[in-house]
Amino acid sequence: MAQSDAPKPIYPIPTQQHLNWQQLEQYAMICFGMSTFNDLEWGYGDTPLDRFDPVGGDIHAEQWVEVCKKAGMKGVLIVAKHHDGFCLWPSKYTDYSVKNTKWRDGKGDILADIHAACKKYGLKFALYLSPWDRHHSEYGRPDYVTYFHSQIRELMELYPETFEYWFDGANGGDGYYGGANEQRIIENLEQYYNYPQAVKTIKGIAPEALIFGGTCDDIRWIGNEEGWADATNWAMMPGLDDKKGQNVQLTSGYEFGSAWLPGEVDVSIRPGWYYHATEDNKVKTIAQLVDIYYNSVGRNANLLLSFCPDRTGRINAIDSVRAIEWWQTIQNELSNNLLTKATVVASNERGVGFGASRVIDNDHDTYWATKDGASTGTLTFSFQSSQKINRLMLQEYIKLGQRVAEFEVQALSADGLFVPVGINENTTTIGYKRILRFNTVDTKQLRIVFKRAKGPLCISNVEAFLAPNVMVEPTIQRNENNLVTLTANDRECEIYYTIDGSTPRVGKNKYTQSFTFAKKGIVKAISYDKNFKKQSIVSEQEFDIPMNKFAVIGTESKKLFDGNPSSADYFGEEGVTIDMGAQHTIKGITYLPEQNRWTSGYIHSYEVYVGDQLDHLTKVAEGEFSNIKNSPNLRTVTFDPIKARYIQFRATRIVDNQKKSNIGEFTVITK
Repeated sequence: MAQSDAPKPIYPIPTQQHLNWQQLEQYAMICFGMSTFNDLEWGYGDTPLDRFDPVGGDIHAEQWVEVCKKAGMKGVLIVAKHHDGFCLWPSKYTDYSVKNTKWRDGKGDILADIHAACKKYGLKFALYLSPWDRHHSEYGRPDYVTYFHSQIRELMELYPETFEYWFDGANGGDGYYGGANEQRIIENLEQYYNYPQAVKTIKGIAPEALIFGGTCDDIRWIGNEEGWADATNWAMMPGLDDKKGQNVQLTSGYEFGSAWLPGEVDVSIRPGWYYHATEDNKVKTIAQLVDIYYNSVGRNANLLLSFCPDRTGRINAIDSVRAIEWWQTIQNELSNNLLTKATVVASNERGVGFGASRVIDNDHDTYWATKDGASTGTLTFSFQSSQKINRLMLQEYIKLGQRVAEFEVQALSADGLFVPVGINENTTTIGYKRILRFNTVDTKQLRIVFKRAKGPLCISNVEAFLAPNVMVEPTIQRNENNLVTLTANDRECEIYYTIDGSTPRVGKNKYTQSFTFAKKGIVKAISYDKNFKKQSIVSEQEFDIPMNKFAVIGTESKKLFDGNPSSADYFGEEGVTIDMGAQHTIKGITYLPEQNRWTSGYIHSYEVYVGDQLDHLTKVAEGEFSNIKNSPNLRTVTFDPIKARYIQFRATRIVDNQKKSNIGEFTVITK
């Protein structure tokens, strides 16, 4: 059929660069630098260069890229300079770089190594350059902007085939700043950093590159660093003059937006972005990574999964094995498209060239389309024999814009009626790709009912699968009364556990109800599916001294000890003071912010005081929880062991200048 007979575009529409980017679907970020050797998330900018000293003497960038390739990544984005100002390439504009370290006698270049490895393994290359620089003496002044733009040009001339250029959103705060040791705040980002000129430089050298962040971006940050986009996710956002759309969430986009800004989900495989040995047992599980995939790529967003090589200059074996197994799991779940042997009919077809069969022809450049004025319709897939299905993939032909706003998936029941399948999320948008999970249905017909769209339907691909069960390890929680509860993701799963540090075994010590664990120690547990004879990996939770005798001065609430991170206690500028009921030798604390999506009151900067008398407490620690708003994960503060009965945890700075800070969970670390 002639191209002129195709539906008219519904604007905005993606550029060819956007289409190329979206088809990558997932790629990796590498976070490695001075913070790796400092055991920090955000370096202060004052670390001596001799600290950059990999164990074993070398950095194995090719291993990073090889792991990324085996984990299904289509590209690698390297953090060339993080907020501490240290540069992973021998920049001619600063001495604070690899060229003045002991590594390879100052002749090393991590960017060049990664770039060469990307070419070898067929992965695309991308760059991250932090606008904020806690090392540079002129940060916050005009001379730094000249330096910043010089480095942008330097990097682009070195790597003109960059597919994405990443500007971080962290801008200004406490820093070394050449020895000034002060706070510098940037009020007007676009004016100070001159982002329009930066875009001209990048696009002038690398016209295929898309820009993330800054104030002139092509891709939008999804609004969190936890690994999810909303089930409703439009690729559009409001224009600058669109007052009605200014309050939309980054996680969901805006149906009536005038700018094509698809979302990117950035998340680390660990709690933090840089390597910390204390997080070796906190690498995301296969089940968690599977959820991230379905909540990002499966919700019309691209996934940027971050890896943090350790001090040996390698991606840790725990991380690499987990990532590769995760990708194998995804491939296994989505490998056998059941619709290749189905027949499909549509309630409405535009004509020759736009028939229903286009959605199963394995050609993403063809699509089923409805007639003008028909923004609803159905696709019905029929099988020769009954099929079990629990996954569905849908794709729109987004070259003509994103259209679908509401749909429903139905299966033919034994009674001859079409009934909705059990999907636990809104079936609203589709976009480039939507992948749905639901309880297994056994049916001879599957139907998709498109209830609302912004114009004629344009569906390019539909696939269905039967995915095997993914065993999820149990969650382990202890409340303020020392009762431990174990929970499996599937009510039919059995749970087996140990409390002596040994590995749980199927058939031994089955969990039936909550139990008391009033001591310091480790609880381990596994889930077991007796129908499929499959067990999960081992989950473990280390508990410190019991907190049933702890009391919070001034309140009877104990939500910060209840084992439920979704509940929290809030405190003013005085912070929280805890009576432990007796003297203990303590050497640290842990802080977990409230784990609800739209909470506030994250503690950015803190002080810790301890003592035996309320009126005579001694400060034992102070610092910051870097990036706490976007990564509200567990934070640990350590100090020299000290005997005390009382401990005070005080926020000296709260994110977004809130009046009260939240504490979801708080524990002490004893010697």
